[in-house]
Amino acid sequence: MTNTRYAHFDILAKVATIEIEGLDAGLRFDDIRAVFLAQNNFAASSAVGKRIKAALDFLQKAFKSKGSSLRTRTIVQSLITLTCKLIATGRSSGHETQLRKFFEEFMLELAEQIELGQSATDSDYVMFQRSVNANVRGAARTRQEIMLRKLFRVAPKLAEIFDASIIAESGVSGRVGTLGESIAQLVGQLNGIHAAKKGEDLFKATTKTAQAFLNIRKAIKDRQSYGALIDDLYFLFRESTGTRLGETWPPSFVHINNLRTDLRHDVDHGDASKVRAKRRKAATIFTLYAGAGTPDTIEPEKFPLIQSNILSAIESDLRDLLLKGF
Repeated sequence: MTNTRYAHFDILAKVATIEIEGLDAGLRFDDIRAVFLAQNNFAASSAVGKRIKAALDFLQKAFKSKGSSLRTRTIVQSLITLTCKLIATGRSSGHETQLRKFFEEFMLELAEQIELGQSATDSDYVMFQRSVNANVRGAARTRQEIMLRKLFRVAPKLAEIFDASIIAESGVSGRVGTLGESIAQLVGQLNGIHAAKKGEDLFKATTKTAQAFLNIRKAIKDRQSYGALIDDLYFLFRESTGTRLGETWPPSFVHINNLRTDLRHDVDHGDASKVRAKRRKAATIFTLYAGAGTPDTIEPEKFPLIQSNILSAIESDLRDLLLKGF
């Protein structure tokens, strides 16, 4: 058997094992062997067999003559597993190009974060790469969750194919808690650096901010809790900094300010052209994190994902400030 044929067999064996046993299946040789022995009557005409074949046909059409981003076995396995999830919706036909473009953007962002090394600003990509390097049980789930989260952010139209309940499979609630904790730690580090230089914290601690750090770790579930989240983030990253950031406002901080203005202030006040501009700006920013819709029309299942996207942007901007030694 040639190395190429072995690589193809290895990928498909892992994909089949995951489709049969689930995302927490072990992917070492002994684990796969045990599954294949237990499934000695496995047929290509079974539901799993048909799903895998349909996923491969889908990807062949998507990547025909454009497969330069398909470089490693683990990455290809992750893509096929994601595609199987897409095929299972029954609504994948015609979306081949969208999936390829998402995957190419995903790989580009992953490569950029890997290149940054210790300076990486996106912890999701760091975790993804660690799961690629460590062949441990549960690594396939980690990669699937991260790819789903990035799909919902990068390719919202493609994400609409999935039922909203699939968002839970992206591990978004756990991600919210992790991001909330990371953000609190980064703020502490930035305060230490700023205090050493200026004699004061960059983010002033108040009763509001102390409670806000606890609140943002809890996944939101509706329009009301979304409003409370934006209030908490405003207290943390606008009100608590005063003028200490000068003109160097990170993008996510600006977005939070605009989202809160849309929620808590009368944007209809003033000149008609300015009103339209305010509404367009708020809608554009919300779409950046939600993919589509408004706070009043979005499905409840999507609110934790919006929260995760906002917190991810904040975490990235805080890491960037840390790198600059602000």
